[in-house]
Amino acid sequence: MIVETVFSLFLVWFAWYAVNTYTKRRNMPPGPFPYPFLGNLPQIIAADPVMPFTELAKKYGDIYTLTLPDGRDGVVLNTASLARDARRAGRQEDLAGRSEKISDPWRKMFGKDVLTSDYSSEFRFRKRVLLSALHVFGPAIEQVTDRARHAVDTMVEEIESKPGHAFSPKELMESAILVQLWKWLTSKDVSLNDPTVKKLAEFAELFAKQAILNPVFQLFPFLTYLPTSFSRDVQRAQEIRDSLFPPEYRVHRESYCPSVLRDLTDSFISAYEKEISKENSKDVGSIDDIPYLMLNVAMGGSETTSSSLTWFFLFIVLHPHVQTRIQEELNEIVGRDRLPRWADLPNLPYLQATLCETQRASNVIPVVTTDAYRDTTIAGYHIPKGTSIYLNLSKIHHDEREWVEPDEFRPKRFLDSDGKFVGWNKLHSFLPFGVGRRECPGPSLAKVMMFTFASVLLHRYNFLLPDGAERPTTKVSFPAAILRPNDYQIVAKPRSFRIS
Repeated sequence: MIVETVFSLFLVWFAWYAVNTYTKRRNMPPGPFPYPFLGNLPQIIAADPVMPFTELAKKYGDIYTLTLPDGRDGVVLNTASLARDARRAGRQEDLAGRSEKISDPWRKMFGKDVLTSDYSSEFRFRKRVLLSALHVFGPAIEQVTDRARHAVDTMVEEIESKPGHAFSPKELMESAILVQLWKWLTSKDVSLNDPTVKKLAEFAELFAKQAILNPVFQLFPFLTYLPTSFSRDVQRAQEIRDSLFPPEYRVHRESYCPSVLRDLTDSFISAYEKEISKENSKDVGSIDDIPYLMLNVAMGGSETTSSSLTWFFLFIVLHPHVQTRIQEELNEIVGRDRLPRWADLPNLPYLQATLCETQRASNVIPVVTTDAYRDTTIAGYHIPKGTSIYLNLSKIHHDEREWVEPDEFRPKRFLDSDGKFVGWNKLHSFLPFGVGRRECPGPSLAKVMMFTFASVLLHRYNFLLPDGAERPTTKVSFPAAILRPNDYQIVAKPRSFRIS
């Protein structure tokens, strides 16, 4: 009797679940029916550990719905047209949300910032401060690139300390980019092994680690209250944040002079004072939120840029003709008597094209996630408020309808028939910095870093695989919010400056 009763109750509950799920999703994009308690997690796991959304698109099409274990629905967009339409002018706020569920634990790690905050008056104000600070800092582009030289020089010193030895560009590039960003933020020159750089690198590692662990803790939220490594990692990240950025901010504020902007931290202070004078709302946070914006620059700039450059050097050693062509271009435009500088950039179309193709081919950021801030529609489908929206950039950048032989590495995609660089924003299906209210706020500084490192290092060295080394793969083995290639080794050989 008890068994029959339990079974009957289960059938009633399952019928309710099926009807409720159908009712909720009937006007949304199609997709696999979710399992009770698990949602579509089994289909996601079975698809592909690194890029499940791309694999599922083969079966469910350009737009489909998935349900996560916590009951939230997510809509995956797999084409540039859908992504641009969803975030087009006039409705960009519709998909600008970033709820606590999709941003934790990163929100605890970053604090009152821009990257992890939900869409609100505080977010809008902080983003204006961030954009204004970058705008003020950016126009002095020659000074910015000169400051980048210190970081490149530290990398060159490290390479030349062990001439002819193989090294991992991933480890060296990560540290060098952090050196550069710390210089931009604080005006301080630090070494690759400086304790500050080590702390920043540790924070970056903790940040990346959560991309894998976060889904587990969303499925079992009670684990966040236990003394697990997850909780300890979040606490350690907060300790690193509070030991580095508030002290630097306080020193800058005490010595701040409006007429002399020494670095990005000064630019943040100046931008805050400018924006607060125009603000009527009280719900905008305070000037003491600036340390969190400093952290956004340090982490947002370091992870994506160092990963992009690690991919860049992998592609050029796998495609030596690309490296040769860039160096021939550098020979012609820069010559042998000086280093490349920012003013050379317009005359280096193939280098720019290779940097763009690296962004497209590598899937550095495979997916960009936001939430529907209000009820909206995409491609005629109803999207309820709170629905997660996934821009599947890995699929968009490898869409066979938009890219000829998308799995091939071809920088010439970004050159016109006359060999001129078409630009970062001209190709419809190229969205390396996202689109809409949540697009990357600092693409100009990212481009400066990528250009400076790529041009100076290729001007100085030929990069080769070690003798007898196995050919590295471009396939990624582990899922992450920011994808890096599997670790590999290269050798830097000083170039002969004989111009052929």
